[in-house]
Amino acid sequence: MASPPSARTGPRPGGGARARPLLRDAAFLRLWSGTTASGLATWALPFVLGLAVLDDTLAPGVLGLLLAARTVGFLAAVAVGGVLADRHARRSVVLWSSLAAAASSPLLAAGLGRSDLLMAGAAALAGAGQGACRPAFQALTAEIVDAGRRTRANAALTLAVRGTTLAGPAATALLATVVGTAALLLGIGALWLIAAFVPGRPGTRPAGAAGAAGADDAQDPRDPRDPQDPQDARDPQDPRDAKGPASPGGTTHPGGQRVPGRRTRRPGRSVRPVVPAPAGGTRREEVTAPQLLAAPVGGGPSPERESLARKRSSLRREFGEGLREARRHPWFMAGLGALAAVAATAYSVTAVVLPVISRDRYGGEFVLAAATTAYTVGALAGALVAARLPARSQGWVALAGLATSGLAPLSLVLPLHAGVVLAAYAVAGAGIELFNVPWFTATQREMAPDRLARVSSLDFLVSYGLAPVGLALIAPAVAAAGAAPVLLVCAVTCFAAPAAAAFATGARHLSCPRGNLSAAAPDN
Repeated sequence: MASPPSARTGPRPGGGARARPLLRDAAFLRLWSGTTASGLATWALPFVLGLAVLDDTLAPGVLGLLLAARTVGFLAAVAVGGVLADRHARRSVVLWSSLAAAASSPLLAAGLGRSDLLMAGAAALAGAGQGACRPAFQALTAEIVDAGRRTRANAALTLAVRGTTLAGPAATALLATVVGTAALLLGIGALWLIAAFVPGRPGTRPAGAAGAAGADDAQDPRDPRDPQDPQDARDPQDPRDAKGPASPGGTTHPGGQRVPGRRTRRPGRSVRPVVPAPAGGTRREEVTAPQLLAAPVGGGPSPERESLARKRSSLRREFGEGLREARRHPWFMAGLGALAAVAATAYSVTAVVLPVISRDRYGGEFVLAAATTAYTVGALAGALVAARLPARSQGWVALAGLATSGLAPLSLVLPLHAGVVLAAYAVAGAGIELFNVPWFTATQREMAPDRLARVSSLDFLVSYGLAPVGLALIAPAVAAAGAAPVLLVCAVTCFAAPAAAAFATGARHLSCPRGNLSAAAPDN
């Protein structure tokens, strides 16, 4: 985990004390531990089930069924999780979704070798827990970590995930020689319990912390406006410019953004209150698991108004609000499209074509294992670089990093030396984290805080949802046209999609200048 520079206490030019370094921030360390545990548990489940196939406890066909059920559960729950995380306390959503995933582990262990149907249901439950907690964790990071430290926080989180991916296979295989598959499945449940109970709740920041964050963000390096130019004068109605105490019509979230208390519709239409995001130490209402699905957004004191609000705040409508928020930011929609294209092509090449080429061209599994390891090592290095990446033109740098994924399929077109393939995968791994870290940070900074989890769920839904499509299509494509043409198409797609996204409004800085922010689509 990258260590931030040491911070001195005392006043600073912008007013207030410096924010506490991440390594000394107990709230962030608890969040980091929970996120690491959930990432390790997410990775470990298919690996442990694969070990069950090796010892003949599980049939290969059943493994495919379980992985498909987990994917279906993930995709079904990720959108719901985003809505619930914006509707209730993000910490509560993390708790109950992680507990759901933890409950799947003993069910999987009980059904192992006995009931494929029970295991399929448990795998779907595990996927649902994973899907619901992902957007909640993203939004919880924005609540716990102030805006000035989120880049390093996101880098630290991705370092943990990549580190467990690198060390996890060896550690799990070693444990498998001592304990059985059922015990490993129960161990995955224990990891989910850590994810459920270790992360803390957003609390009151120390005196001066808000001032420190505000001083860091006084002139965002991604903001092309000149504060000395009268034409670029800051607008109190601009969410990036509303600093200071909250007005009666809204509240100010820890990153300095003003969140309006009401959202207006088209002229002549009614206005529905929106629950404002937490400000400073304000906490969202803690709820139980049944209340997560039952309670509406907003509402009034009378039963009639509560009933009306419940009818109008359906999951589909609330997720649509997140979609409209995402559409207000052209750079986000363009970047998400590029990410989905890369995930559907480069990931499919690694999962389907690389194993075959490793066996047929290089005579074994060495290139497959070495390439995936090089990718993870490159990702670790990329996360370290991204933590200290200058903010200027970070969007173009991030998209260039995403485009390096095209080097992986390109290196497999011709029978090159194995070292070229390993180098290509290492660069692609570094590039994906040069994209991920600023992407997550910009999303947490630019999106309306009360819709952040829904936007994050859209991110995961699109990027993860299209990956199975690529997996399903690439094998028939290779059989019909051959490996080389398919690999070239995948490489060109990985290069072209981020290049096209770079022309979107705000793509250079992952932030839209004032006046170019697209108006949200009106409610219907």
